[in-house]
Amino acid sequence: MNKQEINKNKAQILTDRMDVGTREFNEFQAILLNKSKERSNERKKMIELMALKFKMEDYLNSKDKHSKLVGDFLKAYLNAFEIRQNKFAHYIGVRPSNLTKLIKGERSLNHELALVFGTIFKNDPMLWLDIQDKNKLYELSKIKRKEIKKYSLDDLINNAG
Repeated sequence: MNKQEINKNKAQILTDRMDVGTREFNEFQAILLNKSKERSNERKKMIELMALKFKMEDYLNSKDKHSKLVGDFLKAYLNAFEIRQNKFAHYIGVRPSNLTKLIKGERSLNHELALVFGTIFKNDPMLWLDIQDKNKLYELSKIKRKEIKKYSLDDLINNAG
């Protein structure tokens, strides 16, 4: 196979539909694997950071009724970079037991830690706080649903006096 045929095949692989297990799929997988091996460690780290950030943003933008704790995302970052919780706790200057409580959702994230997380993981500290706030609002709305429904702008305008 000459170079022109190979390039034509690569172009088709990237545009044609292919089924798992076919020769084309296996060739495509090989191309991706080779590209992946060519990446530097710094590039791989950047891609992992972006992927985790997108997962956080996706959760925030979702109508998901199942809370994902700030700690769930923190664990994902620590796992992705093979950082032990104790090492991380000592590095950021918190007791390991307090970090465990934050991960389990037994403690709230404060603004200072949000800044630290944002700096370390190269994302917006508000992302961490927004996830926590989304979860708190969802839980509160479940508990106070009937009480909250009595409020409306029309009622306020018509009955204020």
